[in-house]
Amino acid sequence: MTAGLKDYSDVHFTDEHVARKVIEHFKPSGRILEPFRGSGIFYNALPKGTKWCEINEGRDFFEFNEKVDWIVSNPPFSNLTDIMRHSFNISENTVYLVPLSKIYSSAPRLRLVRDLAGIKEELNFGPGRDIGFDIGFPFAAIHFKRGYFGPTLKSWDYFDV
Repeated sequence: MTAGLKDYSDVHFTDEHVARKVIEHFKPSGRILEPFRGSGIFYNALPKGTKWCEINEGRDFFEFNEKVDWIVSNPPFSNLTDIMRHSFNISENTVYLVPLSKIYSSAPRLRLVRDLAGIKEELNFGPGRDIGFDIGFPFAAIHFKRGYFGPTLKSWDYFDV
């Protein structure tokens, strides 16, 4: 839980146009999982046959252990370290739409990036408020690739600096 924020919610729904841009940009294929389906914004834009989890519907992501080629979602932020660890263990490619600070301000998360799945690309969207979130931190769809140790490509959808 993010401390210090009154009435903080771990639920941040993604605008449909943002989810579509993420999917069009990264083009996931093969076995795909949407682990935090929520209202289905990402799931509905992903290819048919995509598997899903949603804790509120009795499908807990942490109980899903099948290997997949891609994970694509907007995950809860409060337990992101555990989410990343599990994702990197079951998927070759993981794309999460998150505030950049959630990755780069956490030593445990950066260790996961170093040890399990490097950041291949950031598709930067700018402030969360500009893409429908109720927080202003800069957001990016981050593509983590298992075993990747190369440079990180910085892509920009829109971002007014």
